[in-house]
Amino acid sequence: MTNMNSLWMQSFNNFIMKNMDMFNCSITNLIIFLSVFLSVLIFFCLLNLNSMVFCNESNELELFWTIIPALIIMIISLPSMFLLYCYEENKFTFLDVKVMGNQWYWTYEYPNFVLIESYIKSSNIIRCLNTNNSLLIPSNKFIRLLLSSNDVLHSWSVPSLMSKMDAVPGRLNMIFLNCNKSMLLKGQCSEICGINHSFMPISVMSLNLNKFK
Repeated sequence: MTNMNSLWMQSFNNFIMKNMDMFNCSITNLIIFLSVFLSVLIFFCLLNLNSMVFCNESNELELFWTIIPALIIMIISLPSMFLLYCYEENKFTFLDVKVMGNQWYWTYEYPNFVLIESYIKSSNIIRCLNTNNSLLIPSNKFIRLLLSSNDVLHSWSVPSLMSKMDAVPGRLNMIFLNCNKSMLLKGQCSEICGINHSFMPISVMSLNLNKFK
């Protein structure tokens, strides 16, 4: 869910989002630690300028500040590559849905040729996230979305599902969805697509498999 004035990621609703949240927290803690450590080190060096006289030439220090950054980069890159692989890995899908971006609404086409148009729903809510129709998906099942556009560049994005993919005219892009609970999820077009770009919300309703059928 989206929380007001939150500094962290949205609540995770699938396995990939959970791992991404853990990775984000770990990297944030690492950055804070390094920032504090280097700030303290620079502060003490400025207080005692004579301490740097003995560090003009030091093979040990040069080896230290060459190996340590390399290890830090490796610590960051390995889990990042693993998450990227998990995100892009082809999966056996329960359902394929074709998503088309239009100025300024979305259309969802199911395998049985059911076409749903999703427009913004007028309301007094400032965030403009309500739609007249939602994309219906079964919970705990992998869904494949095939995205394209009828006019200009759009971007289909639902942060709480860790899902974002561009809808490009004349091109078919693919993204996988998975939600582990029944709930209503919100998103928005994330590519500036014209005057009403901010009035192009996305609504995804995850349902129990029995209700979905």
